[in-house]
Amino acid sequence: MLAGKLTPRELTCRIHRRFGNGLPLVERLAELDDDYDILEYGNRAPAQVDADVTTEALRLAHRPRVPTTPAQTPS
Repeated sequence: MLAGKLTPRELTCRIHRRFGNGLPLVERLAELDDDYDILEYGNRAPAQVDADVTTEALRLAHRPRVPTTPAQTPS
């Protein structure tokens, strides 16, 4: 999404379908997908939800990465 290949709505939809609301790392994006679903009943504009998705995506993109393999110690 940040590279312009997905819309904010597409990103949240894919995240929500893949992980549901059970993965803490992307839980906020799943919640925002729900927000898109109830736009017509609430008082938020799509642009407001888009902005929240962008903020969350940026937060995740700038999150420190944790190595997936143990660090090699010098012998």
